[in-house]
Amino acid sequence: MTHIDLKENKPVMKIRAKVIISLINQGQVLLSEGVDPIRDFHFYVPVGGGVEFGETLLAAAKRELSEELGVTGHELEFLNFHECIFEFQGIPEHEIMFHYFCDIDDAVREALPETGTESDGEPFQISWLTRTELETVREQLVPPPIIDDLSSRLL
Repeated sequence: MTHIDLKENKPVMKIRAKVIISLINQGQVLLSEGVDPIRDFHFYVPVGGGVEFGETLLAAAKRELSEELGVTGHELEFLNFHECIFEFQGIPEHEIMFHYFCDIDDAVREALPETGTESDGEPFQISWLTRTELETVREQLVPPPIIDDLSSRLL
């Protein structure tokens, strides 16, 4: 997240703590889709978002699942953490991502919206991918090692 130093009127870079949650059903993982128009880069990332001050990682993951997809009351399992240093829309970013897993049944999958909703109300596309499909988009995964976290749970 970029902040402006008012004294020097220049950007101050911050490290952002973020939770990401991979929903699994029938050997597939649900990922949100995004685009960086400046780099013309299409990417896939698990749903999630920033951890708020005073919030535990698990509470943040449950809140993000509820806010973005309306999924509540499910057990979450911590999988791994990943550090990502990248550029998005021309702005340098640095995130520590805490990756959670959530197994859902067919009824929950069928009740999911066709698109997710960001905290600012903006919709985002979601896709269900198999392990084989993840392999074909490996370079577009954010962060790329999530495929290793998930491989034993996917078809």
